[in-house]
Amino acid sequence: MNVLAPIADFGNYILFSLLVGHVVLQFVSESKKPAIHLPKSLLLICILGIIVLTFVPVLTVILFFDQSAGFISKAASVLTSFQIGQAWLFITLFGIFLWLTVYLERSKYLQAFWLVLMIIAIGYGSHVSSKSFVVGIFSHTTHFLMVTIWVGVLLLVSFFSKNKENWSDFLQWFTPLAVVCLVNIFATGFVIMFTIDEPTEYLNGWATQYGRMLLFKHISIIPIIMFAIINGILSKRVSTSTEYDPRTWLKAECVILLLVFYFTAVLGTISPPYEMVYQVKMADPPTWMEWLLAKDILVPIEIEFAPTLLSVLLITSALLFLLLIIISYKKMSPIFATVFGGCFIFTLYLGLMFSCVLYPIIY
Repeated sequence: MNVLAPIADFGNYILFSLLVGHVVLQFVSESKKPAIHLPKSLLLICILGIIVLTFVPVLTVILFFDQSAGFISKAASVLTSFQIGQAWLFITLFGIFLWLTVYLERSKYLQAFWLVLMIIAIGYGSHVSSKSFVVGIFSHTTHFLMVTIWVGVLLLVSFFSKNKENWSDFLQWFTPLAVVCLVNIFATGFVIMFTIDEPTEYLNGWATQYGRMLLFKHISIIPIIMFAIINGILSKRVSTSTEYDPRTWLKAECVILLLVFYFTAVLGTISPPYEMVYQVKMADPPTWMEWLLAKDILVPIEIEFAPTLLSVLLITSALLFLLLIIISYKKMSPIFATVFGGCFIFTLYLGLMFSCVLYPIIY
């Protein structure tokens, strides 16, 4: 189940994005977006998929309990007493209503209503809501909604559009929408992060799997911003070029966004720092391989940032990879740009890791 949980969360992000993108684009006139074809059958499968995939973390909690109790009694206890179980019940109920609304092709407003309720249920079952109920639900719900709006529209336009018609009109409304989403994502992201852990403990948080996966997520946002600049500003050249197809660059941006989805999915399955239980008797610091591969560190660690020649070279290489994304745009090579974006994430991570000095804390 430890392997299935992040895969399920990853799938949920994609399915929710497709549904949210579909609903958002229904509110946009045909003259201000490319022609998009998304089969109704796919939408219905997405809804059912969400109901199934959101049950995976619930099942993980059920199986965690002592095997002496019966499965039915354990399931009933989790579904009625735990926030994650209650959230799944809400998601299932609202999902059934959304499925019927889409199947019967009812109002787009009703579709949006049920979908927003499902997203609120996601916020209700999140890590941060268990730490701070009101702030947690609001911040996680807003964060999740903004992400799915931005990514959902990108996915539909890049993979399901029939042409690149009305592209300039599309950018006129999508670019400011993407900026609003990005600002909200940053703001709510900081609220979530600092609710789970103290701001001063961010660096020390790298001693945990949660902290290092959070670092991966933060690093991956940088090439996304680079791609967003390319797609939102530079791609206006589509109006003057008949050969340039901006959809290929949107697909490249989506690939990097999917990496962020994966890091976020893994985050959702890892215990936050405040839930860590250390085995202080193990006083030896971790090896570099354990550190780089984000293995469990069972000792409280104090981390100091002390760059070395190797770390400076790695960080410089990462910045060069970022520059190569722009060069790839000029050479019209979205595949290379995507590869360089991935190289930037991995190289910058290594550079930051090799800049750290670890000191085990012995009580």
